[in-house]
Amino acid sequence: MINDLESIAWASLGHAYGPAGDVPQWLRDMASSDDEIREKAFSSFYGAAHHQGDVYPCTVASLPFLFGMADSSSTPDRASVVALIVSIGREAVDRDEAGGVWIGIDGEETTAYQDAAALIRGRGEVFVGYACDPDARVRSAAIAGLGLFLDDAERAVGVLRDRLDAENGIMERLLVIRTMGDLALRLPAAQHPVRAWFDLLADGSAVDADVRLAALVQRARCVPFPGAAPRRVPAAARLLHVGGCSRGARGPGRACRTGPGSPRRLRHHPPHHASA
Repeated sequence: MINDLESIAWASLGHAYGPAGDVPQWLRDMASSDDEIREKAFSSFYGAAHHQGDVYPCTVASLPFLFGMADSSSTPDRASVVALIVSIGREAVDRDEAGGVWIGIDGEETTAYQDAAALIRGRGEVFVGYACDPDARVRSAAIAGLGLFLDDAERAVGVLRDRLDAENGIMERLLVIRTMGDLALRLPAAQHPVRAWFDLLADGSAVDADVRLAALVQRARCVPFPGAAPRRVPAAARLLHVGGCSRGARGPGRACRTGPGSPRRLRHHPPHHASA
């Protein structure tokens, strides 16, 4: 699709800093084999065509080309492309669902948010494929899209449940839990099955304490219900303790000390610096 870039009158479209005649080169450079060129292209696109999360007509016009890159196994950094699509889509869906009239940089009413939301939702099923991709970075970038762009609640819930079973990394598993919460907030039809799933995870012992705690948090966030605190707060406290113990046990001298007549406590050490 990159070969079709010149079929669009980019200069007649605008971004945060003026005519969008530079967008096609950024899109070409996103597919470059040179890391530095790609990084500069993504930075330029985010800075102008997706400035502070905004969506412009040129952003909408870019989406078919971004999807083309995300779909191609020859694209050097597909994860960054998928992440860009999800970022555009999140902003577009949020503003589309908020309703109202949006004014563009020219002072005129714009339908860019509605157009982008419709285009990405129309391709919502491709995020299922991205979320099952062999590349873990692509999967991580795509998971949030399952909660944002799939409008079939039953389908979305089923895919996310499957992803929790399939993922081994704790960050990916926690992202699945968060996305399920987002889905329940967005689609009323998803609330009942999501509530049941969160309860199953929180009360079960077959999943990590981190996942159980995340399920409790998302249960309270997306479907609050009266009378939950007396039962749920002690459960969360227990899970925080268990999670701390399991993580502390990975290093020497950091395990929880427990025993008859002994208080439970954690031996604290200066935190290690780790990337998120």
